[in-house]
Amino acid sequence: MSNPSPSRWKEIFGELKRVLSKNWGYKLLSLLLAAVIWSVLIAQDPTITREKTINDVSVSVTGTDNMKRNGFVVTNDLSEQLKGVTIRSTVPQMQYHSVTAANYVPRIDLSRVNASGTQEVRILTTNSSTYGQVMEVTPATVRLEVEDYITRNRIPIVLETEGEVPEGWYITSSTVDPTMLTISGPRSVVESVVRAEALQDLSNVQASEGVQRYALPFRLVNAKGETVESDLIEITSLSVLIDSVLLEQTVYPTKMLDFSKIGVLVGEPAKGYEVKSVTYSPMQIRAAGKSDTLNNLDSLFSDATVDVSNASVSFSQTLRLRKPSELAYMSQDSLTITVEIGDIITEKTFTDVRIHATNVDGAVSAALDERYADLVTVTGPENWLNSLRGTQLLLTVDATGLTQEGKYELPVQCAISGDEGLEYTVKTSPATVTLNVRAR
Repeated sequence: MSNPSPSRWKEIFGELKRVLSKNWGYKLLSLLLAAVIWSVLIAQDPTITREKTINDVSVSVTGTDNMKRNGFVVTNDLSEQLKGVTIRSTVPQMQYHSVTAANYVPRIDLSRVNASGTQEVRILTTNSSTYGQVMEVTPATVRLEVEDYITRNRIPIVLETEGEVPEGWYITSSTVDPTMLTISGPRSVVESVVRAEALQDLSNVQASEGVQRYALPFRLVNAKGETVESDLIEITSLSVLIDSVLLEQTVYPTKMLDFSKIGVLVGEPAKGYEVKSVTYSPMQIRAAGKSDTLNNLDSLFSDATVDVSNASVSFSQTLRLRKPSELAYMSQDSLTITVEIGDIITEKTFTDVRIHATNVDGAVSAALDERYADLVTVTGPENWLNSLRGTQLLLTVDATGLTQEGKYELPVQCAISGDEGLEYTVKTSPATVTLNVRAR
């Protein structure tokens, strides 16, 4: 079909003019269509822009790993500085309502840090033809406190304990794995660490025979024993991040064992002496081992003996105990034996020993009905008695205060010369005698 001729176009526009001049509804519709067409044309034109301000922008932090590989780390908290960040940008009209701060990728690139100390780093953004240009970021920079990022190896792990193992049980020396740590972080923090401490509560040990394993948390401490804490420290073992160590221990039942006294004492004390008593300290030894071993074990032995040959005084001696190979533990590996040596106590008798009246008042006279004791028995140290003679015995009755005539039944007393420091007893027969007192 051919295009309309010029005259035909005039007729069409003339007809349209008459319609519009007579119909106001068509006039309004035309204006509305024109406005829509105009707005679409403006929206499609990227050169037509509007200014937009975006508040409370979220700023990402990138390049942290690269910065650490370069030997640096940021030690101050950036979160406060990154609050209330504002972006002012020119946005194409078409994207004005849909654009967000994320379209400009606001960020801090820490990989650019190349020195320690206080530094100012710009907040970076990305422009595009789609979302427009960033005119201003407020604040424009962030303050960084930067330290050297260092690594220290072979930080020892020390196991500390508290509490008591449940009664009747014993644990072998607990071991931790790993025994050494590697720590990385700010120089000021890392260099203050001297060791790691893991704390074991012994009261939590299970009352069950066998090997027990469980994870145990630890803490880093400085030379003063204070805890070193920092979110910037990385703790590793064999390049693996760790926050606990593996504790391993073996738990055994325990039993109180006596010391066998058979054959411990050998020899004979000196003449006139004997062993009075033997005491052992401690009286019993606490042993730990497998239950079947303990069930078959009642006593402990020593390879050594205690020689009392020619001993005349008490003494103490330490004996090492023989530890059966089946036992995992003994509370002591030795004990102390105290041997009390004393005189052999015996008795010796004397006959017809003269009795004397002593302390007789001068105004009276005194006479004994029995002037001799039939028998005097002295009980005391054997060596002394062997040398004791009858002439050393002095038997007396004491007439002190007896001034009236009469018969008095008085006890017989015995004094022995050369008895200083000796303990002995004397028995006389008769034990009492009659003393006749008369006026002169």
